[in-house]
Amino acid sequence: MEYFKYQVKSLNIGKVETLTYGGRTFESAIRKKSVQEPIFLSKTGLSSDEQAYKDHGGEDKALCLYPYDHYSYWSEVLHFSDTALFGENLTVEGLKEDNAHIGDIFAFGEAVIQVSEPRNPCYKLAAKYQVPDMVIRMRNTGYTGFLLRVLKEGQVTPNDDLVLLEPHPEQVSVASVNDVKFFDRLNKDKLEKVVSVDALSESLRASLLKQLKSKAT
Repeated sequence: MEYFKYQVKSLNIGKVETLTYGGRTFESAIRKKSVQEPIFLSKTGLSSDEQAYKDHGGEDKALCLYPYDHYSYWSEVLHFSDTALFGENLTVEGLKEDNAHIGDIFAFGEAVIQVSEPRNPCYKLAAKYQVPDMVIRMRNTGYTGFLLRVLKEGQVTPNDDLVLLEPHPEQVSVASVNDVKFFDRLNKDKLEKVVSVDALSESLRASLLKQLKSKAT
């Protein structure tokens, strides 16, 4: 059997800091830096990586991945030289919102990880880069990145590829979840299909079920 492999361009961790951007002050670990040495990946994320709030991290959101493929688009919008442009733990080439599916399972070094939900664009990115419509741009392009849970803990390195072990049979892409979150919010069939995926994060499932109950027709 041939396995799809995706190259990890950067493996990143960060500490919570008090940051001020454009007159806004907040706690964040968005300024992540790449690591070169092996690091342990637990059920709650990379060793030494931190999250500022309860809505960040946790077992359904242990890792944040952003496609390196989108960096060329953002180079026209932002001036940057750092890795982890969006505060992601994994910058990966070739694995994007349209070909990553909720529940897809990947080997990563000694660990095994699974796609759980899209990343929700955050105002902190707009503040960091002083681009007021940053969140809108991320939603409109669909270039949000996505989150993963850890099924098996282990050592990982930036030299390890992501290797697709088990594509989820429902084939509900991250892009299609973004579509019902942000645009086709009243589509009952699409919503029902998304919430039926067993591997969807529980927090997003609860939010979409409310959406389905209150607004879908």
